[in-house]
Amino acid sequence: MTVLSLDLGPRLSNQNLYRAHTGDTICLQRCPELKGIQINLTCTNPVGEEIVLRQDADRAYFTLSSGGPYRVTWHIVVNPLPLNWTSVSMVTILADPVLTSTNSGPSLTIDQIAAQSHLTKCCGQVQRWEDVFRVSAESGYNTIHLTPVQELGISKSSYSLHSHHKISSSLNLNSGGGYEEDLEMLSRHLQDIHNKTGLFFLTDVVWNHVSICNREILSHPESYYNLYNTPNLIPAYLIDRSIHEFGNTQDNITDVQDLSSFEIKLRNHLLGTAQTLEKLYKIDLNKVLDVKKSTEASLCESQLNKKDINDLIKALWLVNYKEPEYAGDIDVGILRKFLEQRGVTSEPDQNSKISAAICHFNDVEVPTIVDQILNKVISAVMGTVKYRFLDEHGPKLSFGNVPIVDRYFHVSDITFTEELALDIYRKEDAQRIKTCNGWTAGESVSDMNSTMAYTNREVVIWGDSVKLRYGDRREDSPWLWDYMTKYTCDMASLFHGFRIDNCHNTPLHVGEELLRAARHVQPQLYIVAELFTGSEERDCEIINRMGINSCIRELSQSHSPRHLGELIYHYGESKPCGSFIHNIPHGDVVHQPGDENIPLGDQTCTEDNTPQLSLGSSRPHAMLMDQTHDNPCPFDQHPLPNVLALSGLMCAAKCSIGSNRGYDELVPHHIHVVEEERLYQGWSQSDDEDLKPAKKALIKLHQRLEDKGYSETFVDQAREDVVIVTRHHPDTCIKVLVVVATSWSEDSSLTSSYTVSLPGENVKVMLETEILSRQTSPKHTNNKDYIIGLSGVKIDVRENPLSSKMVTVSKPDEGNLDIDLLLTPGCVIAVEVEPPQSSKTALQYFNSYILCPEKFDKDLDKVFSTLDLLDLNYVLYRCNEEERVDGCGGVYHIPHHGNLTYAGIVGFLQVLETVTKNNDTGHPLCRNLCEGWWMADYTVNRLKKKNLKLGFFLEEIFFAVEAVPNYTRPKVFYKIISSVYSACLRQIRKLIPTMKTSVGNSWFVEQLVLTSVQLVGKVGDTGIPVLPQDKESVASLAAGLPHFSHGFMRCWGRDTFIALPGLLIKTGRLDVARDLVVGFARTLRYGLIPNLLSERGHRPRYNCRDAVWWWCRSVKLLYKHQPSILQESVYRLFYKDDSPVSPQTPFVCTVFDVITEVLQRHAAGITFREENAGRELDEHLLDPGFNMTAGVDPETGFIRGGSRHNCGTWMDKVGSSSQAGNKGIPATPRDGSAIELVAMGYQTVSWMAELFESGIGTTSVVNMKTGSTHKTVSYREWSEMIKENFEDKFWCSGGYYGNANGYYRDTLGSESGGDEKLRPNQTFAMVIAPELFKPSHMSEALKTIGTNLAGLVGMSTLSPEDADYQPYYDTGNHGNDYRTAHGFNYHQGPEWVWCMGFYLRAKLRDFQHLKKDNPDCMSDDEIGQYFATVLAPHRAMIASDPYRGLTELTNKGGQHCPNSCPTQAWSSGCLLEFLVELEQSEFSGS
Repeated sequence: MTVLSLDLGPRLSNQNLYRAHTGDTICLQRCPELKGIQINLTCTNPVGEEIVLRQDADRAYFTLSSGGPYRVTWHIVVNPLPLNWTSVSMVTILADPVLTSTNSGPSLTIDQIAAQSHLTKCCGQVQRWEDVFRVSAESGYNTIHLTPVQELGISKSSYSLHSHHKISSSLNLNSGGGYEEDLEMLSRHLQDIHNKTGLFFLTDVVWNHVSICNREILSHPESYYNLYNTPNLIPAYLIDRSIHEFGNTQDNITDVQDLSSFEIKLRNHLLGTAQTLEKLYKIDLNKVLDVKKSTEASLCESQLNKKDINDLIKALWLVNYKEPEYAGDIDVGILRKFLEQRGVTSEPDQNSKISAAICHFNDVEVPTIVDQILNKVISAVMGTVKYRFLDEHGPKLSFGNVPIVDRYFHVSDITFTEELALDIYRKEDAQRIKTCNGWTAGESVSDMNSTMAYTNREVVIWGDSVKLRYGDRREDSPWLWDYMTKYTCDMASLFHGFRIDNCHNTPLHVGEELLRAARHVQPQLYIVAELFTGSEERDCEIINRMGINSCIRELSQSHSPRHLGELIYHYGESKPCGSFIHNIPHGDVVHQPGDENIPLGDQTCTEDNTPQLSLGSSRPHAMLMDQTHDNPCPFDQHPLPNVLALSGLMCAAKCSIGSNRGYDELVPHHIHVVEEERLYQGWSQSDDEDLKPAKKALIKLHQRLEDKGYSETFVDQAREDVVIVTRHHPDTCIKVLVVVATSWSEDSSLTSSYTVSLPGENVKVMLETEILSRQTSPKHTNNKDYIIGLSGVKIDVRENPLSSKMVTVSKPDEGNLDIDLLLTPGCVIAVEVEPPQSSKTALQYFNSYILCPEKFDKDLDKVFSTLDLLDLNYVLYRCNEEERVDGCGGVYHIPHHGNLTYAGIVGFLQVLETVTKNNDTGHPLCRNLCEGWWMADYTVNRLKKKNLKLGFFLEEIFFAVEAVPNYTRPKVFYKIISSVYSACLRQIRKLIPTMKTSVGNSWFVEQLVLTSVQLVGKVGDTGIPVLPQDKESVASLAAGLPHFSHGFMRCWGRDTFIALPGLLIKTGRLDVARDLVVGFARTLRYGLIPNLLSERGHRPRYNCRDAVWWWCRSVKLLYKHQPSILQESVYRLFYKDDSPVSPQTPFVCTVFDVITEVLQRHAAGITFREENAGRELDEHLLDPGFNMTAGVDPETGFIRGGSRHNCGTWMDKVGSSSQAGNKGIPATPRDGSAIELVAMGYQTVSWMAELFESGIGTTSVVNMKTGSTHKTVSYREWSEMIKENFEDKFWCSGGYYGNANGYYRDTLGSESGGDEKLRPNQTFAMVIAPELFKPSHMSEALKTIGTNLAGLVGMSTLSPEDADYQPYYDTGNHGNDYRTAHGFNYHQGPEWVWCMGFYLRAKLRDFQHLKKDNPDCMSDDEIGQYFATVLAPHRAMIASDPYRGLTELTNKGGQHCPNSCPTQAWSSGCLLEFLVELEQSEFSGS
C-alpha cells in the first residue's frame, strides 16, 4: 500500500511528480490540518472516469488498475475558508504501465524497456520487417520504436504526414481494401512479429501538423492556423513577406563584408514594414473615448497595483492587441475605475488623463515595441543566413537556389503578385495564408494567441507542414478533434506505446483528451516524449497533464566526462544506495507528527501489517538513450571508443533505455529523417563488426540488474575520464560496479590502471567489453540501397569470463578488497561484489529479527513493560539543559547540522522524519552514521547511565548489526529507533487512560497527551519542595522547553496550575498532579502561592496574585477524581509570614486547611514587601513595585490587589529599556479586580460553601475587612455577593473603541487605567464561572472577541483598535519606541496560544446555549466543523515543530515569533482540556 498525504496549499500541484506502479493500492491520508475537516474527495482514472473510493474517517483508498494519470481532487467544505487555505487542491499520481504480451510471453515494466528506434520508411515492405527487427532482437532489445507508419508528404520527412488516415503504400500491405483493411493487415504483421520475437512496438504520434499536400484539411480552415482565426499572426506574416521580397533581390554572400552589407540593406528594407506595424499597434483614441463607460468593468488586483495609468494601458494592450482589430480594444471602463480609485472622478478629467496616456503610448511605447521586434527579427535572419551561406560547418548554399530563410507561412497556392495584393483583413484572403509548424526551445508555441515567437522569428520551421488549430474546446474545431481522435485510437490499437512528436508544443488539453481516448483502447499504453522546455517544473506539468511515463534524455549530447556522470546521476539514479524508501514492514503503526499511520519516516504498515510506502515527489522518469534517431551522427562529437562508453553508462542506469539503429551499426553519417531513402539491412545481411554484440551483453546486464532487484544506484566520478555506476541490492547489499572509461580524446591508444578499494569478498566479473581496433582506421563503403556502418571494427565481449584480462583482485586485509582495473579507452567492465561475511551475518540478523515484528517488537514490549512515564520522559525527550543539569553531557551534536532538540529518541526521529521523507541519504545525520556508530553508542550509554533495561537491550541489538555496510547504517539505525518509538507509544497508551478512550484515538489529542510525557520529568535542581527524608527530587512540570527547563525557571506557580488540569488530570496522571498540588501548598505564605521557586522551594518569590487561584482551581478539579486530596498532609515551610524556612517543618495541615487559609487571608487583606527586595531580586522593577497587596472588595466580594507599579497576573511584563524610557514600568499592571481572578475567587468560595453544606469542614465563614473593621461573611454570602455584582460592574456595552459591540471589562478599579481594554482574559472567566455571565451578553462578547482577538493559533492580547496594540514581539528590539523596546509589548498584541483553549471552551458553551434556545440555528456537524477548522493550524504546528509541541505565542496572524518558547505547557494543556470537553459534547461527531 502506498500512502499519499493530502495537504493544503501548493505543495501538491502539477509541478510535483508522484509515481506509482500499476496494481498499487493508494491510501489518501489527510494531513494534520485536514483531520476532522469535511472535504469532498474525488478521483478520476486515466480515461477520465470517476473512481468510487473506499473511505473511512481520515483516509480513502483506490487501486491503480491501469497505467496513466490518476487525478485526485479535494474540495474543503468550510465557509468561510481560513486564511491561506486553498478551497480546491489537486494532485496527479502517475501509474507506470506494464507492457503485457498477448502470447503469454514476459511482460515489461518501464525500467525493463530497451528500445531501438527505426525510420519506418527505411524498414521497407512489411514482408521484410521480421528480418529487419530480428537484428534488434538479437542485439538484446525488447522494444521497437517506429516513426509514423502513415503516408508521407511531399518532403518525405518521417514526420510530415500526407494523411493521418492512410497507411504508407511503401509498406506494401496488399490488404485489397482501404484504410481500415490496411490497419487490420498491419496489426496482424506486428502481432506475428511480437509472437515470434517477443518485441513490443512504439510509434510516434503527430498531432500538431499535417503536410501541406493534405487536401482534407484545406476544406476545414478552422482546423489550421491562418490570419483569419489568429490575427495576431498578421505582423509575423507581414515581416515574413517583406523578408522574402527582399531576399529575391539580393546577390550571393561570399564573405563577412557581404554579410554586413546584407544586414544594412535588410534593416532599411524592413523600415516600411515597421511603419505598418506601428499603425497596427497604435490605439485609436477616438474609438476608445467613444465607448460608453462600462458598468461591468472591474479591476483585478494586478491592474489595481499598476504604478500609473501608463503602465495599465501597456498591460491592457499586451492582452488586447491579439484581437482582429487592434485599435480601440482597450476597455475605457477599466481605465475610468482605475482613475476613480486614485481620486479622479469627473469624466472630463478622466478623458484628459486617458488621452494623454494613450498619446504617450502611441508616440513612445509603440515605436519602442516595434524596434525591439525588428532587432530580434534581424538577429534571427542574420544567424540563419550566416549558417546557410558562410559558416565553415554550414551547407554553404548559393543564392537563387534556396530562399535566404524558410518561410513561416504557406503561400504556395498564391502567386507572388497576388500575394502582394492580398487584403489580409478579408476572411477569404486571410484563410489562404496557412501557418507552418516548427520547433522552439523553451517557449511553447502551443498557444498561438499569446506567443510572439513567430513575430520574432524564433521558430525553426518545418517547411511543408501546416500547424493545426484545435481551439480551446472540441466545438472550436470539431472536424479536427474527430479526425485526430480516430487516428490516435487507431495507433493505440496497433502499438503498445507512443512517442509524442513535438510534445512541448502540443496544447495540454489536446494531449490530455487524445491520450484518454487512446487509453480506452490500450489501458497499458506507454508514453514517452522529448521535452525542451528548459524547466523541470514545466516538464512536470506536461508530464502530469498528459500522463507521460518517460522523458527521453540523450547521452551523446554530453560535452565532457563529468557532464556525462551528471546526466547518469540526474536521470539514471532511481534511489540512492542505502535508501530509506524501501518497502519493509513495520510491526506497529508508528505515529508520526504529521501522519497518523506513518512514523517519523516513510515506511510503516497498517494494523494488519500490510506494508506501506509513503509516496514522495520524484524526478521525471527517463528513457535514457545513448543517441536519439533525429540527431546528427555520434562521430561528429565523439571518438569511436566513446560510442561504446556511452552505451555502457546507459545500460548501467536504472530506467528505460534506448538507442537507434544507425548508432548500433556504427553508421558514420546522419540517417536523416527527411533525406534518407535507403533501407536497413535484415538479419540475413548483418554482420558483427559493430556494436550489436556489445549492446546485447550490455542490455542483458541492464535486464539482470532490474530483474534481480538492484534498485539502488550510486554514481561516482572516479577520475576525470572514469565514471563508476554502482547498482546496489537493498536486502543483500551485493553490489554491481559498472566501470566505464570514457574517451573524449582522438588518441585512443592509451591504457591506464585504476584501483577500487572497498569492503567485500567473492568478486565476480560479469562483463568486459572493449574496442580492439582502436589503432586502425575503420572503413566505410557507401551503398545505394542499404544503410551500412563502419567495417573493420573489432569489439571484444567477454561475459562471465573464467579469467579476466582487465580485473585483478587482492585482499589487503580481512573483509576488504582492492580491485585493480586495466582500462582501455571506451571499455566497460561490470563486477559483482558480495559484502564481507561479517556484514552478511549482520544483515541476516537485521532482516530476520529487526524487520520481523513478531520477534523484535514483542521483545521490545517486554522491555518497556518495566518502564513508567518518568522513564519514558527520559527515553523520548529531555532537552540540552535538562541533560546538563543532571550531568549527562547534553544532547547529541551532528557535525554540519547542529544540536538535536532532545537527547532522547524523538531528537533523532525529528531529524529522520525529514531525512526519510526526502530520502536524503546525503544529510549530515546520515554522513555521521556512515562514519561511525556514535549515535548508537550515545543512545545506549545514556540509557545505561540510568540503569534502564532498554539500554542493555539496545546494546545487544546495535552490537549485532554493527558490521552492516556503512552506507546502510542510517536505514538500520532508523528502523531500530523508530521501532523503539513505536514501543514507547504502546507503553504510553497502556499507562495513560486518555489514550485508550475514544478521544484518545484522535491523532491531535494523542500528540497533546505526549506533551505531558515531554514536559513532566525529574530534574535535579527543580524547585519543587520535598521532605527532608526524600533522597531525590519529585517530578515537576516544566513551563516550557527549552526556555524553562531547569532551576527556578522550570516550575512557575501560575504556569503549573494553568497547565495541570489538561496535562495531568485529563491524562489520568493524578499522582503527579497530587504531588504538585501538595508541593506548592507547602510554600503558602502571605496567603499566596509563589510564582517562582528555587532551592527546593526555600527561596520562593511571591510576586503574583493569581497563582494561588489557579492552584485552588486545580485542587477543585482534582477533587472530582481524587477526593482524598483535601486530606493530604501538607508540611509547611513557613510557620509564619515572616519566619524563615523551617527544615523540621513543625507546622502540618491539610490541603483543605490551605484553601481555608487562602480565603481568610484574602478576606482580611494582604500587605507585604517582597523579601530581599532590590536589584538582586529584580534588576528592572522600581522600588514601589516590591510592595504587594491583595484582598477583597467588601462591597462586591471581588478579589482585588496590586498597583500600577507591579504585575500580579499572567500579563507580567516589566520594561527594561532605559533608552526607550520603559525600564521598571509594568506594561500591563492589571491592578484592581482582574476578571479571571474574580471568577476563580467566586468558583473557590462557591465550592467551599458546597463542601461545608455536604458536611466537609468545620467553618464556612471568613472575617472580611471592611474599612477599619471586620465583618463575618459566609462562603455562600460571599459567592452571592460576587454573582450579584458581576454583570453590572464588568459588562461594557461598547463605545470604548468607537463601536457598539459589547464585551466584558478586563479589570475593575485599575489605577493604571486599563479597565475597558479588550483582552482575552474574560474568556477564562466564562469557562471557570459561566454562571456569572448573562448568556446573551456572553454570546455578544464572544462575537466581539472572535472578530478582534482571535488569531490563527492564539488570541491577540489586545484589540487591534487600541493605541497600545503592537503585535510583533522582539526582545532584541533596542530601539527608542517606548511601546516595543526590549519586548515591552509582550502582552500588547502578540497572540498567545493557551488563551485559545479557553476561548474555544467558551465558544462551545455558547453554541450549547444557542442550540438550546434555537435547535435549528446550526447543525451539530457544522459546529464540529467550525472547531476542526479552527484547530487545523494547531495540528500543523505540533506536526512540524522540532520540539513537538505548541508554542508559547506567535506574532500577528500566526506568524512565527523567534522569541517564543517552542513547546509550552499551558498551550498544550488548555487545548487538551478543550478537546476532551468537545469529545464529551454533542458536537464531537462521534
